[in-house]
Amino acid sequence: MAYRESHPALQAAERGGSVRASATRTDETAAARWAAARKWPEGSVHALCAVLRSRGRTLGVVTFLRGPARRPFDRPDTAYAEDVAARVAAAVDLAR
Repeated sequence: MAYRESHPALQAAERGGSVRASATRTDETAAARWAAARKWPEGSVHALCAVLRSRGRTLGVVTFLRGPARRPFDRPDTAYAEDVAARVAAAVDLAR
């Protein structure tokens, strides 16, 4: 999928680590534009992008999204997402 240069998934892939992002304004119109600009479903206001890495190679990025009723992602969420990403990356790598 083609993303803009500042997209959180691309930032995560470039730096090799997780990136958290949230809409700065929570009114529905601004949040909808924020999500649409990132090619995420309407209603997404918080995101966590974790890198899929296996055997020293970046295979992709997995993105977790939350709506406005949920709190932003924090450090424990990031640790869990990175664990999930490592398992997904291993499965993808083994499937190749």
